[in-house]
Amino acid sequence: MDFYTESLLDIPEEISEVPFTRMEERIKDELKEDFMKLKERVGEEYFEKYFNSLIRINKHEKDLLIITSRESHRSIIMREFFDHIKEVFNVNNIIIAKQ
Repeated sequence: MDFYTESLLDIPEEISEVPFTRMEERIKDELKEDFMKLKERVGEEYFEKYFNSLIRINKHEKDLLIITSRESHRSIIMREFFDHIKEVFNVNNIIIAKQ
């Protein structure tokens, strides 16, 4: 049992922890303008809580994929901000998934 515990804690040097970076700092240039418009629409408080914590946003033509880390955030974004997202990003289809 000691061997098992030691092997779990023996983490290779290639693996390191990287602090989370806000979406506002990571978003692709082609989506940045729309993302900032969304910030104006939803307000600073909601934007920080639900959008700056997103894992990823990808857009292809009229489709948008949003990946969030929490199921509760996914549900709230779908319920409260779906129409804002659709208008701001000018898309027809939005998929919001939890990682």
